Amino acid sequence: MASFAVVFNNLIITPILPEISEDFGVRVAVAGLLVTAYAVTGGVAAVFSGPFIDRLGRKPVVVAGMATLTLATALSAAAPGFVPLLLARALAGLGVACLTPAVFAAVGDYFSYEERGRAMSWVISANTSASIFGVPAGAVLSGVFSWRWTFVALAALLVLFTWLLFRKLPADPPRRAGGEAGSGMAAIPRVLRDLPTSAALFSNYLSTSYWFVFATYMGAYFHDEFGLAKWALGGLTMVMGLGVLVGSNAGGRLSDRVGKRPVILWTSLTCAVFISLTTTAAAAMAVGLSFLFLFAVSGGARFASSQAIMTEMSPGDRGTVMALNAAGQQFGIVTGSLVGGLALEAGGYAALGPTAGAIALVSMAMYGLFVQERGRAGGARELAAE
Repeated sequence: MASFAVVFNNLIITPILPEISEDFGVRVAVAGLLVTAYAVTGGVAAVFSGPFIDRLGRKPVVVAGMATLTLATALSAAAPGFVPLLLARALAGLGVACLTPAVFAAVGDYFSYEERGRAMSWVISANTSASIFGVPAGAVLSGVFSWRWTFVALAALLVLFTWLLFRKLPADPPRRAGGEAGSGMAAIPRVLRDLPTSAALFSNYLSTSYWFVFATYMGAYFHDEFGLAKWALGGLTMVMGLGVLVGSNAGGRLSDRVGKRPVILWTSLTCAVFISLTTTAAAAMAVGLSFLFLFAVSGGARFASSQAIMTEMSPGDRGTVMALNAAGQQFGIVTGSLVGGLALEAGGYAALGPTAGAIALVSMAMYGLFVQERGRAGGARELAAE
C-alpha cells in the first residue's frame, strides 16, 4: 500500500499538469516546478531519514510517512494558489522520504535473504499497479471533474492506507544485539566508507538516471518519429508498467534461485541493448514498442534484485542504506532528465538510446568490479568486496 501511494504521487502530476497550469495562470514550465519541489525535497530528506528509521523502527516511520503524505495530499486538493500547492507537494516529498526507505528496510527485516527477491517483486508489483491503474484513473477523474478531485480521492484512499498500516503492519523484530543501529547521523559516513555499499548505491543511482534519460522524452519520441496520437501517449506508461510487472516478478524469483548479483549484471546488459535499439533500430512503431517493453522487463528484474541485495549490505544500518538508496533514486530522476535533454539537443532522438545504454553499462560495471555475492552453507548468501 505504501509503495502504491509513493508511485502514485510520483506520477500523478504529469497528466494533470496542463489543467493546473491553466487554473492558476502559470506557464507549463513553471508548473513543472511541482515535480522538482517534490523530487528534490524527497531526495534531500531521504538522506537524513535513515538514522531515524534505524533508531525509531520501521513501523513508526512508515505510519508517520503515510500520515504526512495524506496531509500533503489534502492540502494539495485545497490549495488556493500555485505557491501553496508547491509547498504541499514539497511536504509530500517529505512523506515519501520516510516511506520508501522504511518499506524496503522492513522487507529486509521480515524476510530471509533467500526469499527476499520474491518479496521485493510484490512491492514492485504494487509500484507498477499505480502506473498501470492508479494514474490513468486519476487522470480520468481530473478530466471529468477537476484536478482537485484527483487529490481528494487520493487523500481518502491514503486515510484508509494509514489506518490499515497502523493496525496491520507487524511490529519491528528485535534488533541484533550489539548492532550499530541507532547511532544517529554517524551511520551515514560509516555506510559510505564501505566500498561495496557505496558502489551499489552509485550503481542504483545510475540505473534510475538511464531510465529517465529516455522515459522523460519517450512521449515526444513516439509522437514525432512514429506519429503516435497525443491521446494515446499514456499507453507508453502502461507498456513500461506491464514490462516492469513481468520483469520484477520473474527476476525477483530467479534471483532467489541463482543469486541477486548475476541477475543484476545480465539485466543491466540487456537494458543497455534494448534501450539503445529503441531509438536506433526501430523501423516501425511496433518494433520500437517491443524494444521498450523488453527494456522495461529487464529494468524490472534488475530493480527487484538490486533492492533485495541492498537490504543485506551493512545490515546493521539497513534503514540508513535504504534511505541513501532512495535519495539516489530521486536525484537520478533529475540527472536522467538533464542528461537526456543534453543528448537530445546534441544528437536528436537517436542519441537518447545509446546515451542511456552507456550509463547502463557503467552501472553494470560498478557491480561487476566492487560487489560480489558468494554462496554459503545452507544456501545463505553474504556480500563482500571482490
